[in-house]
Amino acid sequence: MADDTFRDSQIREFEKEAELLVVYQLDLLAQIESALRAVRRTMSGIEKLRNVNSRVGPELSNGERKEVLGTLKQELDDLDDQLLVQHQSTGEMQATIEKMQTRLVAVKRAAERRLSEKTSEGEREAESSP
Repeated sequence: MADDTFRDSQIREFEKEAELLVVYQLDLLAQIESALRAVRRTMSGIEKLRNVNSRVGPELSNGERKEVLGTLKQELDDLDDQLLVQHQSTGEMQATIEKMQTRLVAVKRAAERRLSEKTSEGEREAESSP
């Protein structure tokens, strides 16, 4: 009876850990989706910089050149902001993965302990059986 209670307790603990791993995985998925949106915005910004209409050419007057350079600077600032978002996002993903790895190690250790307990119990039962 006490063994069944202990077993049920361990099963509940494994289920709890599995649920936590699912939550971390969903969090990681949301972070990846956010990172992909940031990459898309960055790619869009880079494309604007590559666009022929955004280039400064010799036909521009000084006033036009100043205006185009001001626009270009703003686009570069926006691109810099997006790269910062991407950098932060990957850091958050790494932190989530590290948490998952830590939890997984704990679950594996608990499973190994349980397995060794069961193996020891089986050996004792085999020794006591005629």
